[in-house]
Amino acid sequence: MSKTVITADSPIDLSAEQAKRYGIEIIPLHVILDSKDYLDGVNITPDDIYDAFNEKDILPSTSAISVAEYQDFFKKFVDEGFSVVHLSLSSAISSTYQNACIAAMDYDNVHVVDTRRLSTGMAVLAIKGVEMALSQTPAAEIAANLTAMRDKVSTSFILETLTYMNKGGRCSSLVAFGANILGIKPTIENQPDGSLTVGKKYRGKTETVRRQYIDDKLSAPNIDYSRIFVDHSGIDEDELKELKSYIEDNYNFKEVLVSRAGSTISTHCGPGTFALMFMYN
Repeated sequence: MSKTVITADSPIDLSAEQAKRYGIEIIPLHVILDSKDYLDGVNITPDDIYDAFNEKDILPSTSAISVAEYQDFFKKFVDEGFSVVHLSLSSAISSTYQNACIAAMDYDNVHVVDTRRLSTGMAVLAIKGVEMALSQTPAAEIAANLTAMRDKVSTSFILETLTYMNKGGRCSSLVAFGANILGIKPTIENQPDGSLTVGKKYRGKTETVRRQYIDDKLSAPNIDYSRIFVDHSGIDEDELKELKSYIEDNYNFKEVLVSRAGSTISTHCGPGTFALMFMYN
C-alpha cells in the first residue's frame, strides 16, 4: 500500500490543531526581526510583530526556505517510506517553489505543487490532497490534480489598514494616508498567475464592510460548499464568532473553519485583515 504525505510552506496558515487533524506537515519560512532570525509559527507570533511595530516602528522581513532545509525536510518522510506532495507558496511572491523544486530533484517520489495561492487558499488545496491520499491516489496524480484545481480556489482578503503595506514598501505613503483617513478598505485578490492585485474598495464601518465583503464573495455561482476558511490577522473574538455565524446561517457550507494568519502574512497585511478562502466547482 502506497503512503503519501501532504506537506506545505508555513504561510498555509493552519493552526496546529488543524494541521494535526488533516495530517499536513508544515515547514516554516524565516522571519527576520530586529536582526534576529525566527521561524514562522515556531518561535515568533503575529502579536510579536505588532508589538515591535508599535514600540519600535520596525517591521520584519521574510525570507524563503533554503534548498538545504527542504532537502532535510523531505528526507525524513522519504526515509519513512512516504511519497511527498508539497504545496508551495505562490511562485509569484516567493522563491520557495523554486527552492523546493531544486530539493525535490534528489528524490523520485517528491512532487512540488506551485499553488499560486497564499494563506488558507493553500489549505483548501492541501485538504483536497489529503482526501486523495486517503483514497490511495498516487502521489504524482495528486500533484497533477492539485495543479489543475488551483485556479478554482478563491483567495482574497480585505485590509483594515494600509499602514503595514506602506511600511513594507508595497504602497505609497500618500495612498495609505488617504485610504486610512477616508476609511477605504481595499480587497486584495490572488490572480490566476499567483500575483496579487487590488480588487473592490469598500468604505464604511468595519463590521458592515466585512459583511458586505462576505455577501459579495459568496453570492458567486458554482461555489463548492464542502468547506470555507475564515482567515484573519487579529480580530475581536466576539466579532469573529458573529461573522462565522453569519456565514453558517446564510450560506450552505458543510464546514466553516477559522484560522489566524501566521507571521509571514501578518507582516505584510497588518492587524484586522479578514479573508475568505474557498473553492469553485
